[in-house]
Amino acid sequence: MKPLIHFLLQHLPSLTGYTGRLRIKALKGDGSDRKVFRLFAGERTFICVSHPNGRQGIPSENDSFAYIAGHLRSKGLPAPLIQACDPGRGLFLMEDFGDFSLESVIKRIKEPRLIKRVYQTILKLLIKIQIEGARDFDARYCYDTPVFDSRFTWERESRYFIDAFLKGYLGWKTVPSSVEKELKSLAWAVDQEKHRLFLYRDFQSRNIMIWSGGIGLIDFQGGRMGPPQYDLASVLIDPYVSIPLNIQDELIDFYLQELSNRLPVRAKTFRENYEIIAFQRNLQILGAYAFLSRVKGKSYFEEYIPASLTTLKRRVAGPTFRPFKEVRRLVKEL
Repeated sequence: MKPLIHFLLQHLPSLTGYTGRLRIKALKGDGSDRKVFRLFAGERTFICVSHPNGRQGIPSENDSFAYIAGHLRSKGLPAPLIQACDPGRGLFLMEDFGDFSLESVIKRIKEPRLIKRVYQTILKLLIKIQIEGARDFDARYCYDTPVFDSRFTWERESRYFIDAFLKGYLGWKTVPSSVEKELKSLAWAVDQEKHRLFLYRDFQSRNIMIWSGGIGLIDFQGGRMGPPQYDLASVLIDPYVSIPLNIQDELIDFYLQELSNRLPVRAKTFRENYEIIAFQRNLQILGAYAFLSRVKGKSYFEEYIPASLTTLKRRVAGPTFRPFKEVRRLVKEL
């Protein structure tokens, strides 16, 4: 805490002229090990982040966050304005988007028509993020590989599911080689999608803030280039809100209509690739919830595992997965 206080005392007066006593409130964390605080400086508030564990590597996770925040803002996208930062120590002072996430807003809406309208606005923004974010993007600042491709998918999505969920959470000793073979084939199928746009990596309702200034984006440090279907799946199969299947389908149609105004897209091919890539995102979600609940001790993530499993079972029951009998059998038994 002392490094953060020293950092704030050093930067805050030069930014705002505020010389009063600092008042800081710790905010509830989520899956990350970052510590987040709200700073009250007179009538203004700021978000303070302390993330010393994010300083390893060249570039580090903190370097990626600082670069991507500036890059997105330069494209007119609503990333927070960083007032001051010290990536080497993992310290940030930045714009405050308030307390209301997309998740909290959607859970207050009972009318499906209004839910659909809100998500249409979010998907329009997503397309801007994907296309504008890709312009002049310097992938050398990506701390966790520069591109989301089949190799990354196998190593960091499929194997994560095997190790963290099947073995770590369910206690499996081994996974049949026939299952691993099919999972590897599904991972390699990700490269069938030829469009490579900016990929947010965790574009879900807790990372999209709704505030008086509009929409704010947080937790984008994992950004890189990748297939557009991944972020679309992230926001649509998000277990925090559980969008009804019929609305998901309508929103995919809406997204395709909007995207086709900017890029040449074949709807049938896009949807086929969406099924494969949404499957990968689903594996990642289950792996993450298993890891966070069992290894990190954040057991409250367990409550979202049943919904994520239901989504996975529905997906593999579809025609895209008919050739993958071992995977279908595995998922059906979970």
